[in-house]
Amino acid sequence: MRIRHHPRRDRSLPHWCLAVLSASIGSIAFAQQTQFVPSVVVTETITDNVGLKRSADAQSDMVTLLSPSILASSRGGRVEGNLQASLNGMFYANGNEQNKGYLTLRGTGRIEAWEKRGFVDLNASVSREALSALGPQSGDTVTGASNQGDVRSFLISPYLTGRFGSTGKADLRYTFNETDASNSSIQKMQRNAISVNLTDPRAFGASGWSLVFMDSIDQTTNRRDLKTQNIRATGLLQLDPQVLVRLVVGSEANNYRSDQVTRSTIMGIGADWSISPQTKVSGLWEDRFFGPGYLFSAEHRRGFLLFTGSYSKDVSTTSQSLNGTMMFSTYDFLMTALQSQYPNEVERAAQVRNYITSRQLPDRFGASQAVLSNGMFLDRRLRFGVSITGDRNSLLLSGYRSERNSLTDQSFSLGGDFQQTDRLTETGGSAIVSHRLTPITSANFGLTMLRSHRDSTSTSAITSNRSRIFTAALTTKFTPQASGTLSFRNNRGESTTSYTENAVIGSVSLRF
Repeated sequence: MRIRHHPRRDRSLPHWCLAVLSASIGSIAFAQQTQFVPSVVVTETITDNVGLKRSADAQSDMVTLLSPSILASSRGGRVEGNLQASLNGMFYANGNEQNKGYLTLRGTGRIEAWEKRGFVDLNASVSREALSALGPQSGDTVTGASNQGDVRSFLISPYLTGRFGSTGKADLRYTFNETDASNSSIQKMQRNAISVNLTDPRAFGASGWSLVFMDSIDQTTNRRDLKTQNIRATGLLQLDPQVLVRLVVGSEANNYRSDQVTRSTIMGIGADWSISPQTKVSGLWEDRFFGPGYLFSAEHRRGFLLFTGSYSKDVSTTSQSLNGTMMFSTYDFLMTALQSQYPNEVERAAQVRNYITSRQLPDRFGASQAVLSNGMFLDRRLRFGVSITGDRNSLLLSGYRSERNSLTDQSFSLGGDFQQTDRLTETGGSAIVSHRLTPITSANFGLTMLRSHRDSTSTSAITSNRSRIFTAALTTKFTPQASGTLSFRNNRGESTTSYTENAVIGSVSLRF
């Protein structure tokens, strides 16, 4: 019998990261400004097309989802961060072979290891993701299971920070990131990166400088290592208290296209304009190895309204998209939106948690999704988010368009959407409207639309997909700790085959 030892070693880092996060949660219980909330949700879904297949092959089913979870957060002491973890069990009435248990987790944290000098950033996510943007798009985790898989991403980043001069700051950081999936859509990817950041924005009064160096290597089984190195020197000029101008020069090198490392120069200009405390605009344009690269962003808050938007073109990876660049966090979004109404962060956090719970708003909103690929891709992305929060009515609105072009040869995609193409385009949006009928009852309406397209020379490959998901829900509180939701969903998709799904979903949530 052959004994293999390396799987244990491969899994040690994720287990270690989870152990550190769990230990941090233990510390949270004794820190100031903390929250520690266990809960359980039981959801019953009755659907007429559990597999999201064409009408001739559609099968109805009744699915029970049991989800005990825990939410922990801290805003004081040596440990700060948020962790939400849930163990989920799916039980299908018409097929025991489909029954499955899985973990969902999303956590970010920072540990102060050396007072004001040494810190450790942690980020972990375990989620159910669509394996292909061109396959059936489900409205939950229990339908359309053939196009869903578990994707895990863990990041640990210790760093040292210090001051020099009167306004200078120095950071030295090491980052390890591991991304893996439960199927062959992507192989395990590991990134090791070292970065140095030196900055002194007031070195010469109204002007200053910054210097950033980064060296990284991305490793995938049976594929060559992808190496990246860049250095940027930036001149900073504060024209007035509201306007900061940046001039960028630098160099970068990589081996994305071939075994040989090629080097090119970086030239750029940028500006930050704080029009008012409620309105900010920022822009950066650079000449890069792939052509023009840029990041333009804007944010505006006024009363109950928050608008944020961005337009960018840069190199990206699957792990970066999983770590929050694709979707809006409802909690973070509302924390920004309600900043003027609740200046105290602790009070604002409590109000936001209550707002989300009472209206049963999702943890994240937006139609965008990660594209699973082992290679690097160039992502040109336009996205916006809007929230309008009132005492009785609220609106969460988002939209995006993303054009991704592979920067590495197709062998790196290993079965993902980039296996048969170099370009994938997505356009989508979502809207969630909530109306508070009574102090304990709310009605929610949601609409998500997504269109995906890829260029392909293969006549057998799926090249486009459209989906539209509409939901209507009624939520009420039975007690201060217990609530229930009854909802209806209509899901339509058009690809090589079209499908329609109707579902009635009932759930009961109990917080302890």
